[in-house]
Amino acid sequence: MKFTTGKTFFGGLIGAAALCASVASAQTLSSNSTGTNNGFYYTFWKDSGSATMTLQAGGRYTSQWNSGTNNWVGGKGWNPGSSSRVISYSGSYNVNDSQNSYLALYGWTRSPLIEYYVIESYGSYNPSSCAGGTDYGSFQSDGATYNVRRCLRTQQPSIDGTQTFYQYFSVRTPKKGFGNISGTITFANHANFWASKGLNLGAHNYQVLATEGYQSNGSSDITVSEGSSGGGSSSSAPSGNKTIVVRARGTAGGEQIRLKVNNTTVQTWTLSTTMSNYTVSTSLSGGSLVEYFNDSGNRDVQVDYISVNGSVRQSEAQSYNTGVYQNGACGGGNGGSEWMHCNGAIGYGNL
Repeated sequence: MKFTTGKTFFGGLIGAAALCASVASAQTLSSNSTGTNNGFYYTFWKDSGSATMTLQAGGRYTSQWNSGTNNWVGGKGWNPGSSSRVISYSGSYNVNDSQNSYLALYGWTRSPLIEYYVIESYGSYNPSSCAGGTDYGSFQSDGATYNVRRCLRTQQPSIDGTQTFYQYFSVRTPKKGFGNISGTITFANHANFWASKGLNLGAHNYQVLATEGYQSNGSSDITVSEGSSGGGSSSSAPSGNKTIVVRARGTAGGEQIRLKVNNTTVQTWTLSTTMSNYTVSTSLSGGSLVEYFNDSGNRDVQVDYISVNGSVRQSEAQSYNTGVYQNGACGGGNGGSEWMHCNGAIGYGNL
């Protein structure tokens, strides 16, 4: 059965009673509800089963569900939403690739009536896999690539009753993993890219960091907040600071790399064999490079990209790589590779 991504959610919310504004202690919801809690807007909906969501302090909520629940969705955020908001989230998202579920920034606008999603992680079903949808390419934000798709919903439940409306999707690639999870969503990057393709938003209704489950088993413990020192937001960083993410892995484990700016070492990391994000902030300017310096045995390093305040620079697009093995020698080519097989560095231009 096709994953519905919670379309019946909105019909269930229409006319649902709001709880008392601002509840100081944890409150567990087991029936459909919207309202405010500790300064955040929340939504909770299910069509059947035993799914629950507990409102915790601040922007935190916890949830659990099992396959006895057909479909549920809920989260915390803001009403109204904003196209310029930077959203930070952290906690845990406990599902796996065989489960139908997603974690996303989710919201609605009016005039035009639009339902939108920034999908950070999902299980067995990609929520943008709608029949007859239109793809609009991809863009980089917050250290990842997002693929954009528009889908049409014909006479389906919405915040304004049964309507025909478009859905906009930005789907993160690579998607976030399961278990401990955190990230930043610079929503202006999504809204601006959508608008550049003619996918305009209207007046904002609510905007939440939502968990959804469909005929699956899982739990989440998510804290959402506004603003971040990383991933494209500079609102809380000192003037001139840059947040740099290096996405890399080793082939054996124990490989070491360092980020250098203007020939000054900013940070040194020891790599695992899992592709991971390594983050640091610096106020330095000048030429930047990632250097591999402890080559031995079967060790190699793969650097996927670096991002500077959310702007991605792909390694294979760089012409400077003195660690790649090409033409029978280390550094024997013109770069164009994510790999460093020998001690050397990939240059990423000026910061």
